[in-house]
Amino acid sequence: MAEVQTRQVACTDRRPWRAAVALVTLVLLAVLIGLGFVNLATLPGDVANAPNAGDIALYKRIIAHVQGGESYYTAAIRELRENNYPLRPFVVVRPPVLAVALAAISDEMVPRALLCVLAAITFLAWAWRLRAVVSSPVLYAFSLMVLATGIAPAIVPQAWPLHEVWAGLLIALSLAVRRPNAWIVAVILGVAAAIIRELAAAYLLAMMVMAFKDGWRKEAAAWALGLLIFAAALAVHAHNVNPLVTPADPASPSWLRIGGWSFVLQTTQWNLLIEAAPRWVGVIVVPLALAGLTGRRDDLGQRVMLVVFGYIAAFIFVGRDNNSYWGLMIAPLWPLGLVTAWPALARCVADLCAFLVPKDAQPGTPSKG
Repeated sequence: MAEVQTRQVACTDRRPWRAAVALVTLVLLAVLIGLGFVNLATLPGDVANAPNAGDIALYKRIIAHVQGGESYYTAAIRELRENNYPLRPFVVVRPPVLAVALAAISDEMVPRALLCVLAAITFLAWAWRLRAVVSSPVLYAFSLMVLATGIAPAIVPQAWPLHEVWAGLLIALSLAVRRPNAWIVAVILGVAAAIIRELAAAYLLAMMVMAFKDGWRKEAAAWALGLLIFAAALAVHAHNVNPLVTPADPASPSWLRIGGWSFVLQTTQWNLLIEAAPRWVGVIVVPLALAGLTGRRDDLGQRVMLVVFGYIAAFIFVGRDNNSYWGLMIAPLWPLGLVTAWPALARCVADLCAFLVPKDAQPGTPSKG
């Protein structure tokens, strides 16, 4: 009897906290939607129709030079300099792994097909993983649909030279295949993403933190080792770039711009649904998806939430308008929040109602007297 009373007290003590969290979630949802409509006129349209065309042409020329036998770094530095790109700091020069790998393939159709294959594998891996967490056939079909909207940029014919497309798919695939007792492949995929595009290092850090929090010490150590491998690769990259850069070469403008929610919405436009619909649809859908990510309490859901929220938080403070393609890093992941958006909001309303209207005061509840 005492144990039952203790549990009841614990539930009662948690009720104000759950109500507070629910209130904050609903208020933030309303604020973000409101901010989206305030900034609606400033949002660029049809972002995904021209996926960073200047950079894609640049990457193609660099790949062609490497195919001709030139060193990646001399080709990349010369192309950046001749086309008035900044050369400082060294991270403005993309890591060489993807360009060198693509240069080994003479036919452009092959890397396009390989990217489509990676997209298909990522889709199938998530389709298999979602079977265990989505019970309703209708909801499962909806899950696959929203997943496809985030993976779709990979099948755009000119997307294959973009580092962010490959890295984003590798991050999504890494999350899909990771299990508490089977994480080696996930770590390898995550490290590959970070070596292709250094922005993926944040994913390695998030996964290390989650593994440590959950008590998976060996897994946490593996992710930490992945970070060290990435750091070593980045140091080698800096060592190769810096001697080729002169003080006369231009420096990149600061990425610290505090673009706020408006820039976040720009990064999420790399999505088939957002790109095809009127701009106001994204203003509503994106906050709903983020709210939905808070509705998953399982192992996978918590990791997806941390990764997406981490990048979203970074995008609020870091990134220029021409960096919206960074959103490709999480393009396959954030739409998954739409699957649990309604249950998450329903739970918020229920938690608020349970606090504001005590059970004893609800209609139909028998009086204790």
